[in-house]
Amino acid sequence: MVIDPGSSALRRHYNPSPLIDSAGGRGLALYRFVALVYAGILVGVHREHVILWWPIVVFFVVALAWSVAAPLLPRPTWVAIAVELAIACIGIFLTSEVYDPVEVSAGISTVPGVWSAASVMAGALLSGIRGGALAATVIATANLIQAEHPGQLTWHNIFLLYILGILVGLAVQLARESQKRLEQALAASERLAERERIGREVHDGVLQALAMINRRGRQLGGEGEALADLAADQERSLRTLITRFEPAAAVDTPSAATSSDPGPQVRDLAAGLASLRSARVDVVLPAGPVTVPAATAREVEAAVAAALDNVERHAGAGAKAWVLLDADETGLEVVVRDNGVGMAPDRLVEAAAQGRLGASSSIRGRMLDLGGDASWRSPGTGGTTVTLTVPTGDMAGSAP
Repeated sequence: MVIDPGSSALRRHYNPSPLIDSAGGRGLALYRFVALVYAGILVGVHREHVILWWPIVVFFVVALAWSVAAPLLPRPTWVAIAVELAIACIGIFLTSEVYDPVEVSAGISTVPGVWSAASVMAGALLSGIRGGALAATVIATANLIQAEHPGQLTWHNIFLLYILGILVGLAVQLARESQKRLEQALAASERLAERERIGREVHDGVLQALAMINRRGRQLGGEGEALADLAADQERSLRTLITRFEPAAAVDTPSAATSSDPGPQVRDLAAGLASLRSARVDVVLPAGPVTVPAATAREVEAAVAAALDNVERHAGAGAKAWVLLDADETGLEVVVRDNGVGMAPDRLVEAAAQGRLGASSSIRGRMLDLGGDASWRSPGTGGTTVTLTVPTGDMAGSAP
């Protein structure tokens, strides 16, 4: 079943990007300060190996200023990420200039330390896995250039950078998808609630008035009959308008299209059954399309039409029929019920013996060909119920 994106008001309030960016931005801002403090601690631990202090001081001032300014941006941008990558790479290259060469060759921690991973997180927050991996590649390249002879620790840190970029990017993508689904569900809920409210108001007023005109017109006869038919048509149209779902006309469409394989033809069974509505036939449908293979839909529609034809011919004058469609993961079920005179228990056997195969061939035969079945029930109080079933296994290829 399909859920539309919903109203523009909901899209404004539940746009996934600002919510995800806001939460991720707060976490990234905190990480920058914590990582910068940790980088300062590492410089203090290795202070006896420092041969030039002023570049370290300048770097930390710039990194601190950026850590304060970056969270003030409405959301990460590629320009901002490029600036942060530049600051991190400069700090990495400074390592060879400010520390004793012997210690640099031994693999001393770079000046920015884990602070450089902030740009990887920013890239992942902006563009998911792709952005995180791209920023990690830039930092990894700077580390490899600075190390000259990369050791196990360097490769270990590069591996962690990629893991960070991929995991944060994946989390962001999943969070955005979840938020989008929540937005769609809320939009559908709001739309259905509004239709139900309007439907209740219409039912309490206009529909009851039309029903009264219909009954009174038939009692008057003559020109009243025409007025009754008009009222009945308008009542039916109005009921259709306020239902939760009004399908478009049934059209065969490919379930999946590729250049080499157009995919099986599928059809909205709900739309096909909706076309059977009339003054004496009500059709109750799920709140969404029921997409099945086109051949299955056509056979079910033909079986339902045959059942309604039987109602027209045998249920008696003035009898009404109801068609109810239900579908889930186990298959679909269509119930055709009328309030007519009913039928004798052995009526189907007698009809088959007389060569009248409307029920056994046009209805049950079609269902058996689809791997399903058809059954009839006619209680002593009158009316007949025909139940058509088709299991999911025989609808392979249907669209989700």
